[in-house]
Amino acid sequence: MIRYIVIGGLSLLLSAGILNGQPIWDIDKCIQYAWDNNLSVRTQELGVRIQKTDYLQANNDLLPSLSAQSYLNQNYGRSIDPSTNTYVDVQFLNNSYGVYGAVDIFSGFMKINAIAMEKYNYQVEKDKLQQVKNEVAFSVINTYFDVLLKEGLSSIARENFQLSRDQLDYTTKLVNVGRKAGTDLLEIEASLATDSFLLVQAHHLLIQASLDLKYQMNYPLDDSLDIDTVIFSIFSQTMDTLSMVELFGLASETLPNMKMVENQVIAAKKAVNISQGSFAPRIGFYAGWNTAYATTLKNENNQVIPFTDQFSNNGSEYLSLGIEIPLFTKLSKYTKLSKSKLEYQQAKVQYDDEAHKLLMGVERSLTDWRSARAEYTSAQKQLIQSEKAFEAAEKKLEKGLINIIEYYIQKNKVFRAKTEVLRTGLQVLLKERYIRFLMTGSLLNT
Repeated sequence: MIRYIVIGGLSLLLSAGILNGQPIWDIDKCIQYAWDNNLSVRTQELGVRIQKTDYLQANNDLLPSLSAQSYLNQNYGRSIDPSTNTYVDVQFLNNSYGVYGAVDIFSGFMKINAIAMEKYNYQVEKDKLQQVKNEVAFSVINTYFDVLLKEGLSSIARENFQLSRDQLDYTTKLVNVGRKAGTDLLEIEASLATDSFLLVQAHHLLIQASLDLKYQMNYPLDDSLDIDTVIFSIFSQTMDTLSMVELFGLASETLPNMKMVENQVIAAKKAVNISQGSFAPRIGFYAGWNTAYATTLKNENNQVIPFTDQFSNNGSEYLSLGIEIPLFTKLSKYTKLSKSKLEYQQAKVQYDDEAHKLLMGVERSLTDWRSARAEYTSAQKQLIQSEKAFEAAEKKLEKGLINIIEYYIQKNKVFRAKTEVLRTGLQVLLKERYIRFLMTGSLLNT
């Protein structure tokens, strides 16, 4: 089992970064930075806060309502005198005050079901937030590993270029003393030019991969970003015994997308209960107090009774218990009920679809990981054999038993073998990180 991947030839770069005071960014630090600065994550965080207010308001709807009112009227012409409730044809001033309260006693359990629905909708938004964060983390992880690959390829290309340059210096000396033909020197110079091109190409690919990582992190493009080039395996033991059924069960319990569709099904069922509750009678309790002042209300001396006297004398209170029975509402309640039932069925279909996708993803992830591990093992064996063949070719070249073309054939085989070991090794670590995500729901090492 692969334990870790070290990108060779980069220790000097890392040492220089440390001496210059530049921090080394591991994969967890890159993910956390992306979460803190990603606009999609911020948008979904606001969506969670918005849904939380809806959930709180659903709870607040259980509280009684209370309101205060006041009116000031100036009447002209024929109007009703509030003091006698008769028509008068005089100009007068009317001022009223009131405090009113109401509380629902029964409404088909609509408010209770609304609280439950908003609670699950709130959880859905939190699951969506985690899903968005996982998508961001996946993008960062993939680009992070791509940077590691490009750094490794650049290091291998630099090593390969150095071998060709050393061989050029060695052959030049032999040509000068007449021990080698000039054609060998030309062949080495052509190979060195090819290796130089590959080195420049690898360097530019590394720059592009680093820019992609900064973009995924929303990191300033002009700032340096030195990443940790030692990637350890995140499993302490082999996964050979892990079955698809076991992994699917773990993923169903830990992944936010499965929790999200499950909560959507429950919320949709509560919406059906709300629609059904709208057919039930509504019972409410009401209470109020009011008073009034009017310039038409006068005493025995035909003088308007003072405001304070009228305010206290005209006060009245009431208590009321009412029931409302819906008879016909243009069939809107039936329409809403039918729609909510269809949305409930839709949510269940989405759940089944997500479960099917997860099952396929689990099977594919295990297959991909095992294939990647087999390729890595094969690449390691190929590298060992290629290095042995190259060492033998070096000795034969010194003795003149092979020509320079045969030597470079073995050298290029080593180059390709090192590339495959790097690529397949990183693939193993990347695939096992995804399996660990299916098992734990976390993309971080900690």
